Order: sequence, then structure tokens, then C-alpha cells
Amino acid sequence: MVRGTALEQAIRAKLMEATGAEVLEVFNESRMHNVPPKAETHFRVVVVSSRFEGAPRLRRHRVVHSALAEELAGPIHALAIDALTPDEWRARGESRSLSPDCRGGSRSDTTE
Repeated sequence: MVRGTALEQAIRAKLMEATGAEVLEVFNESRMHNVPPKAETHFRVVVVSSRFEGAPRLRRHRVVHSALAEELAGPIHALAIDALTPDEWRARGESRSLSPDCRGGSRSDTTE
């Protein structure tokens, strides 16, 4: 069964190819931000792969960023990443972390 929009499907395919993920979840979190309806700009991915064994967090994130370079240069504005080994995933209780609520600010805001 094919799930999600064309962008979500592209994200899944590219991450699967790059990581051989055992668990791969893609969440469009755009609705949590000040964007037009049906926007596809803010995503969270959960990637669980044995290929991450022994790799520091920065290297794991670089793998994800490299796989999604085209999307990050275009439609994706923000990407939250949970890149875990299978043991880390099980220790976490097989759950993803939650993104914080959008506070609605921008660089053009002059108040602190």
C-alpha cells in the first residue's frame, strides 16, 4: 500500500535506499506551523537502522540530509530527525520524540 503524498513517498524511498531502515516513519508537521493549508514544509522523520551502529549523531544526520538534499533545497523548510539504532529504538519504547509547538516567531520579530 502506498501512503502519503508524492513528497512523503519520495522521502521514504530516498531514506530507505540510504539507510536500509528497519523502521521508517515520515510525519508532515506543517499543520503545526503558520503555513498555508496542505503545506508540505515541516517534517519529522524517524529512521531506525543497524547502519547507524557506532555512528555519532552528527554522522547519522548527515546521511539523512545527504539523502534528502534535493527536498531540503526546495520544498522542505524544516526537518526534525530521530536517527536511531534498533537497540536505541527499543530502549526508547519504540516511540518518537515530539516536536515542540510552533511559537510563531520569525527573524523579523524585534521583540524578545
